[in-house]
Amino acid sequence: MSGIVAIFAADSQSPDIGADLRAAGYDVAVRALHDSPVAMPAQLLIVDGARQTDHALKACQRLRVFQAEHFAPILFLGADGADGRLSGLQSGADTFLPRPFGPAELLAQVQALIRIKDRHDQLALRAAEASRVSQRLQKANQQMDQELELARRLQESFLPQTLPQLPRVRFAVKYKPCAQVGGDFYDVFRLDEHHVGFYVADAMGHGVPASLLTIFVKKGVRAKEINGQNYRLVPPPEVLGRLNKDLIEQHIPELPFITMAYMLLNCSTGAIEFSRAGHPHPIHVPRDGKPALWQLEGSLLGVFDTRFRVQPQELNPGDKLLLYTDGMDAASFEQHPVGLASLLAAIERFRALPIGELVERLSSDLFTQTKQSDDLTVFGAEMLES
Repeated sequence: MSGIVAIFAADSQSPDIGADLRAAGYDVAVRALHDSPVAMPAQLLIVDGARQTDHALKACQRLRVFQAEHFAPILFLGADGADGRLSGLQSGADTFLPRPFGPAELLAQVQALIRIKDRHDQLALRAAEASRVSQRLQKANQQMDQELELARRLQESFLPQTLPQLPRVRFAVKYKPCAQVGGDFYDVFRLDEHHVGFYVADAMGHGVPASLLTIFVKKGVRAKEINGQNYRLVPPPEVLGRLNKDLIEQHIPELPFITMAYMLLNCSTGAIEFSRAGHPHPIHVPRDGKPALWQLEGSLLGVFDTRFRVQPQELNPGDKLLLYTDGMDAASFEQHPVGLASLLAAIERFRALPIGELVERLSSDLFTQTKQSDDLTVFGAEMLES
């Protein structure tokens, strides 16, 4: 069959229309005008208004209401004339065919409307499939959001909830991930009554892989060895070397670049040992004198086996030390060039502030002109006067 056509006519037999369509291979069902619309898989509805025009128009209206959710084109057959055509279209017909017409003209009109019906059904199927895909994507996105939230909480639980405040040293930090889960991480921990270890690190990228890698790295930092009643503070180059070896041995495919700056500080004397693995250079802010970079070579973590160097330094009373991640590359301060130049200028401007206020100003004032495009961590230490 070429399709199913339902005809609503005053003459329930409607021999002229039904016979022509049956001859063309259509399955024809004839109904009286006053019949209530019933669910039928019709591809086309024909309302014959040649007789009992008012009843035909009302039938057309009922069919259109019924077809609101189950579309089938409506062809209205009526007497020639503008008024009849307008009435038919206003009653819900999709097109109007005036009488008299020949079988060929009727068949051509029916074929055109059934093509529209077929195209509509194809689009409806695609829309339904798109809706199903959208629902699956929405569900997947919700699950992803839940996983990201879990990863965020897990990552935050591994960050220090409080920073040690020692008699001669103050610490401060500002952590601003640019996404729900970031790749920056830091830690500070007492090793004995005189020594504190601290670091800032960055696993390049965002999302769950970066956050899980930060947890692995945190667990891999072994700063102290205990043997019975004795212990040994692990030197910074050895801390980075062991961590680097652990990462290489994991054989993680497409391992993100990981950078770290690790410090071992003697809080009593201000002596500090510093090692670096591809991380931005720390900035020393002396009580008197200009801020300066502590420059030291050091390869990225997890790339290849290497030895890390150590640089001895000293923090005098009133000195500050700043560690940060490469999110600071977008820093902009007044008319200075974006990046390190802006950072140094801002440090010079706010250097007299206590370390907590200085860290807060650097993390906020440097991103009023440019948008933060990467995770940002600013970590500071200050040696207090005796």
